[in-house]
Amino acid sequence: MSQKVRYGLSAAVLALIAAGASAPDILDQFLDEKEGNHTTAYRDGAGIWT
Repeated sequence: MSQKVRYGLSAAVLALIAAGASAPDILDQFLDEKEGNHTTAYRDGAGIWT
């Protein structure tokens, strides 16, 4: 679901809104798409664990 709609919201975020999802669920989906949140540690370009 990578298709963007007006105002840059993805189809996944719009589906959550239409389904009446809670604000934290919608925010989590939005941030995962925009920020690429990671739940695991990884080494960045400078070799620092993030």
